[in-house]
Amino acid sequence: MRDRTSASRAERDLGPSRRHASRWLACASLAASAALGAASIDVEAQEVPEVVVERVQLPRRSDLGVGDAIATIARFDLRRLRLTFLTQRDGASRPLDRWVHDHHLVAGINAGMFLPSGRPCGFVQLRGEVLNDRRPSRWQAVVAFDPLGDRSAMAVSGPGCGAGTLDTLRAQYGSVLQSNRVLIDCEGRPTDWRTNRYSSAALGVDREGRAVMIHVRTPYRMQVLSRMLAAPSLGVRGLVYMEGGPEASLVVEAGRERVRVMGSWEDGFHEADDLQQMWDLPNVVGVERR
Repeated sequence: MRDRTSASRAERDLGPSRRHASRWLACASLAASAALGAASIDVEAQEVPEVVVERVQLPRRSDLGVGDAIATIARFDLRRLRLTFLTQRDGASRPLDRWVHDHHLVAGINAGMFLPSGRPCGFVQLRGEVLNDRRPSRWQAVVAFDPLGDRSAMAVSGPGCGAGTLDTLRAQYGSVLQSNRVLIDCEGRPTDWRTNRYSSAALGVDREGRAVMIHVRTPYRMQVLSRMLAAPSLGVRGLVYMEGGPEASLVVEAGRERVRVMGSWEDGFHEADDLQQMWDLPNVVGVERR
């Protein structure tokens, strides 16, 4: 069981958060490295008017020999839908499918990593209200939505994106979420980030301006996964890492389309692809109808 007990430790790069009955969640440091070569991919899509869900067969299997190498990608038209944050002020921690059901959401994904208390690791603001004022100094990525004035519906900031700093985006958007790393920059290029292998969840935007939520249960190192997700056919233009390991979750409930996917593997923590139940989350990004 680990806990963060000093400000200096709290300001380090933070890695996948863990919330389990037998141990406290913690945020571990991560580092950057070179990405690997790209390859073509196969896409199977199902669609309702404002939501598109794709199940993408990735071109490379995990070197662990587990998993189906499928990326579930959900895209949301922000002219008809909007993003929101749900935190412990909206109720106790619960699995993501319960968050979506209880709050009548169209979809949901992890809202970044969190501390043992359930408090988000990074800065969170929802429609002008600061929900969490913690700002890890080395965290490089920001997702913003609810534009103030004539701006794009959603923006990503970080290396390879010119949207500006956290404070710049706060002046331009009502809602912002700080996370630790950009996986794909705003030109569609993968970033260099060396990590352990784990299931993953990410949030971003595509070239049509739609919000994009991506979940991959199969465990990859992030420099491998980001290169595959940067395939031009997927059209991702800014993708931010949200969570890894067993907590990584994605739920979509739109028309006849139902998605319920969860993580499992994390090197050094849960080294098995066997989990069938979602873990509790204290904070989520939700999609709701306008």
